[in-house]
Amino acid sequence: MSLTPQEHAFLEKKIGRKPTPVELQIVAAEWSEHCSYKSSKKHLKLLPREGTRIISGPGYDSGVLDVGEGYVITVHIESHNHPSAVEPYGGAATGVGGVIRDILSTGTRPIAILDGLRFGDIEKDSHARWLFKNAVRGIADYGNCLGIPTIGGEIEFDKCFTNYALVDVAAIGFGKKDKLIKNKADKDDFVVLIGGSTGRDGIG
Repeated sequence: MSLTPQEHAFLEKKIGRKPTPVELQIVAAEWSEHCSYKSSKKHLKLLPREGTRIISGPGYDSGVLDVGEGYVITVHIESHNHPSAVEPYGGAATGVGGVIRDILSTGTRPIAILDGLRFGDIEKDSHARWLFKNAVRGIADYGNCLGIPTIGGEIEFDKCFTNYALVDVAAIGFGKKDKLIKNKADKDDFVVLIGGSTGRDGIG
């Protein structure tokens, strides 16, 4: 479990009792770096949030930029480091799935995928080679089966990434400004969850 002693104490104080094992697992997942960006949030806050063309920034499913003549570009970037370190094919593929989902949820059409990858020395280390081969295949397969091209990316190899690859993926969408879907839930909305069981890569 990824909760620090301080986070555990904060949780107990907040709910006024010891959390159940299920509650601990839920909070540990939600407060993980993967879901909450707790260690990188301070750096992300340094990025621009306002501008004449920015329609939506942080807090929305995707960043939305007005490109004129009634059209918008949407962008979503996500890290899938831990899932890709555990099961590189599924972890990288579901990373692509996540950024595509967030583009679709704004009412725009995904048109491209990008990636930024870091792996260990694949010439000397078989584990790094396994992570590299399967993560790249996962990214390609997910986009290709939906007809969304991977138009660019960058990759570096260094021994410091031998056991824990970095897999960052981005999707770009295109659509009409007047067709944007707002991320607002109403009281009587009906929620349907569709999908398979969580794989070995998990959620945290």
